[in-house]
Amino acid sequence: MSDFLIIGGGVIGMMTALQLADAGQQVTLVERGECGKEASWAGGGIVSPLYPWRYDAAISQLSRWSEGVYPSLALRLLEETGIDPEYRQKGLLYLNVDDADKALRWARQLGKPLERVGADFVHTKEP
Repeated sequence: MSDFLIIGGGVIGMMTALQLADAGQQVTLVERGECGKEASWAGGGIVSPLYPWRYDAAISQLSRWSEGVYPSLALRLLEETGIDPEYRQKGLLYLNVDDADKALRWARQLGKPLERVGADFVHTKEP
């Protein structure tokens, strides 16, 4: 008999089950479809809001924590399941944002690599 019943095999349900199992608990997870699909599938493993400088400091703090933990979690999942979560840290191009100065200030405060680039740089990355 399980100690816990989790309904929903999305990313939150599966991570909760993993943490409980790591803590020695017996867990049953029930999913009506296929685990990791629907909204979890659409999220694509993104751990940061699209425009993080537009959110409260608490969101940035949670995002930074998640960015730090995600690489080792991805490796663990690959090793334990044989399924590659395809974690790749490639960066992001923001095109034509109205609040670029705010974004640059946010990045400086948090030590994030964010810089203005020209059209040639973008064309080189995405011809």
